[in-house]
Parts: sequence; C-alpha cells; structure tokens
Amino acid sequence: MSRVSLYRAEAYDPELLKGIVDAIIQDQGGYEKLFARGKKTVVKPNLVVKKKPEGSATTHPALLDAVLACIQPYTDDITVAECSGGPNTEVLMTGIYRDCGITEVCEKYGVKLQKKLEGVPVTVADHLSLGEIDLLRDFVEADVFINLAKMKTHSLTTVTGAAKNLYGAVPGLKKVEYHARFPELDDFAGLICDINRVLVPTLSLVDGIWGMEKEGPSGGEPKYCGVILGGTNTFAVDEVMCRCMGLDPAISPILERAKKAGLFDGQVEITGDPLTPAVPPFILPDSKKPSLLRDFPNLFGGRLARFLAPRPVIDKKKCVGCGECARLCPQKTIDIKDRKAHIREKKCIRCFCCQEMCPQKAVVTKSRFVFR
Repeated sequence: MSRVSLYRAEAYDPELLKGIVDAIIQDQGGYEKLFARGKKTVVKPNLVVKKKPEGSATTHPALLDAVLACIQPYTDDITVAECSGGPNTEVLMTGIYRDCGITEVCEKYGVKLQKKLEGVPVTVADHLSLGEIDLLRDFVEADVFINLAKMKTHSLTTVTGAAKNLYGAVPGLKKVEYHARFPELDDFAGLICDINRVLVPTLSLVDGIWGMEKEGPSGGEPKYCGVILGGTNTFAVDEVMCRCMGLDPAISPILERAKKAGLFDGQVEITGDPLTPAVPPFILPDSKKPSLLRDFPNLFGGRLARFLAPRPVIDKKKCVGCGECARLCPQKTIDIKDRKAHIREKKCIRCFCCQEMCPQKAVVTKSRFVFR
C-alpha cells in the first residue's frame, strides 16, 4: 500500500507551504532518507506554457520556494529544470522560467536553472509501449529527483498530475514525435507508464491550491481546491488527486494502464488532513464529457467512432496566425492561410497538442452535431 500525504492550504503563502512541505517529507521517510550532501538534486516543475502563475496552468513559484527552503540545508547541489512544449531553445526556456516566476525563486536561493537541455536514450525493460525513450540528461543522472506537478484536467488524458508531468522530461520536439508514434490513447498511456518506470521521482508534490478545469492543461479556467499532495509513487498521488478533484480515478487512462500492468494496485493510505472532494467537481474538457460515444466506444465500429469523436477546431476570431500549432502538430496537419490556422481534419489524430500550446486559446473542442 502506498502512502500519500494530503494537507489543506488556502493560499500560496511561502511560510505555510514550507510547513506543509516539511510535514510531507517527514511523512514520506524524513530528510535523512530522501536527501544527502554531495548528491545531485534536480527539481522539475510543470511549466507547460509561458504563463503567469495566476493562470493556474503551471506550478506556482511559491511551492518551489517552499521546497528549496526545506531541502537546501540538506543538499548543496540543486538544479531546477523543465522541458516545456516546443523546441526548448535557451532563449525560449529563459522566457518561460522568467514569466512563470521560477527565475526569481532560483535567484533567491542561488540554485542553478538548466536552460541547455540535452536528451539521452534510456532503455525500458519489459516496456508497455516503447523500449527506448529519449529523456533529459539532468533527470536521468539525478541522485534525487523532485517532481512538482499541477492539478489539472487534460484534453487528451482527462487529468494530469504527477505521472503525466514526467512527459516533460522528454526533450523538445521528441514529444511531438512520440504523439505521432502513439496516436491511440492506450498506447500513449503506456508510454507515460514506461517513463514513470525508468524515471522514478524521489518525491512528487502536486500543487492543488488552485488547479485548472475545463480545457486543460493550458487553456482551461482556474479552479480552487485548496490542497497540496505528496508521495513517492506518482500513480498513488494521482489516485488521491482525482478524488480531491471530485472525480473517479477510473477516468484516468494512465492510472488504468498502470493498474492493468501491475504498477499500482489502487490501495492508498492517506496521511495529514481528511480528503474532502471538490464541490462541485472539476469540469472535464469537452473532449472527455460523457456521451453515447464515450460510454459505448464499440457501438459504431472503428472508423465511424473516430469520425464522431470530438475534435480540435480553430476559433478564427481568436487566432492570430502565430503558427505555434502548425509547428508543433505531430501529424503536420495544420496550415496557416490568410493569417489563420486551418486543420486538415482527415489526418488529425486528436492529440490536442494544438489546444495545449496555443497562446491565444484559439483552439476549441467541437463535437459532431449528433452528439451536441
């Protein structure tokens, strides 16, 4: 049985969060067990896009502040690293760290911010989806790896938390390549499980004070939940996260794939504060809302079911023709014409990368008329 720490937190107060992080570390075995001087410690926040913390799309810098305040006395080699969507050039990462509030915190504690991101191949024994995965060297070579996730809904994987945050360890445009390689959701969930098997965090924390609902992971709306979660098993943390969101963990294809593969048995011991589900529950993305098609996926057969499935559509009033969606589309099925994005629907695999990375929230999910 896995242990998950749950603590109520009403606001992003650094001192309050420092006390909570300290309690979680003690719950999970203590500082001496988790940290040691001379060991390379890498901290990974969720910085999916360049947004201010108030947008609730990224890990709040106050949580990073609390983590660094707690662990710095126990380790003298700390690096903060992330690989958000896109090519991850040094210039791009500099802007993302700055706008997400991460640079200021790192300067406060004098810790390194990794901007030069290098991938290395990692072998996955008995893999579910991929036998060799490119992952960032910093994470692979870390002695201590702290995973700072964000509580959000997700247009592809329904929810995203500790386990899905490790997809950010895939370097740059390799993320796009893997989406194209695994267009089926079950296979992609298997890939996430594979990453979690070879890149095991020392500690995972989920920022759930303000999460995101609806069109997550970047285009949704802030949703208050008032919790910080922590644990050493990413799947167990996500199990409790779903319950905090007022959602059935069975809606997560990643959790279901992990349970099917024997990576997590679904049994969790919760320490700290009592679990109180969000009221009302987090609203799912349009692509994941209940429908006849979702409830009976084999009713119409493969091709018709795919035709009727929700799909990304460009809101021409919001689109500014920046080309970000076209550049990051795994299938290269988006063109820019007359300063507007156009999706060639026939080749679309419905990975919703375009929706995730659009800075203007110009990509919306649309259902066929028969299901509206």
